[in-house]
Amino acid sequence: MGCELTLFVLFTKHTHRDVILFPSPAFKRMLLVGVGIAIAQQAVGIDAIQYFLVYILDESGIKARTAQMGILIALGVVKLVVIILAGFLFDRKGRRPLFIVSLLGMSASLMLVSFAFMGNASSSAFAVFGLALYLAFFSLGMGPGAWLVSSEVFSTMIRAKAMSVASFMNRVTATIMSSTFLSVANAMSWAGFFILMSIVCLLILVWVLIYLPETKGRPLEDMSQYFAEITGDRSILEAEEMMYRSDDPSVEPEQVPIVESNARAPPRAPEKPPPEDAHVVGTMA
Repeated sequence: MGCELTLFVLFTKHTHRDVILFPSPAFKRMLLVGVGIAIAQQAVGIDAIQYFLVYILDESGIKARTAQMGILIALGVVKLVVIILAGFLFDRKGRRPLFIVSLLGMSASLMLVSFAFMGNASSSAFAVFGLALYLAFFSLGMGPGAWLVSSEVFSTMIRAKAMSVASFMNRVTATIMSSTFLSVANAMSWAGFFILMSIVCLLILVWVLIYLPETKGRPLEDMSQYFAEITGDRSILEAEEMMYRSDDPSVEPEQVPIVESNARAPPRAPEKPPPEDAHVVGTMA
């Protein structure tokens, strides 16, 4: 019994490893959604823009350090307020609607920021207003929603490893975007760069419309069923059923041999009464 249980646990661990390295169609679609949304969060350029906010303001015509610091504080307050608002809206309106509004708003905001570098008239005002809208729309959907969706689409049997992959790819994308920000902006012109980022937001929106399911109010078991149905792959359900059996606390294999050995033990013969002269032998000894 113990040997069989050990082999079963080793097989289960091997299966978990293979699911990440060699995913079946259902797990592949699940990873595409969970890891993809984590990459998309940084592909819109949020970290890169935040790192170089002072530089962007300086290029748009705002040179005074006091004015720049005041604008940065105001932008931080905008993000804080909108994130609190998003916390109430995600469970009321759903995930997909907020992602759609967030991406559309960011695309329009980045287009507005690009106007700040197309002419001299009101360029600073366009930059500040566009950046405020961009950060607000990001905080409304893509900011908190990317991690929320990732935690809701991954099956329990791969959640830890899949979330690690999603976090890693998120930071890799952030590093690439931040390290190439100034080079690309100088090569394309600032106006062209922000137009490019606006187009990227629209492309991510198309991806969201095609691949991202609505996870509001859906348990993890329901999400596994969803990915099994859209891919025609029921191996994900079989793998989860196997995992649940191995994790069932009601099974106590250590008690089984004890019960069986007691049940099969032959009845003990009744003890014979001691002979009548036993006390005499004991006295003589």
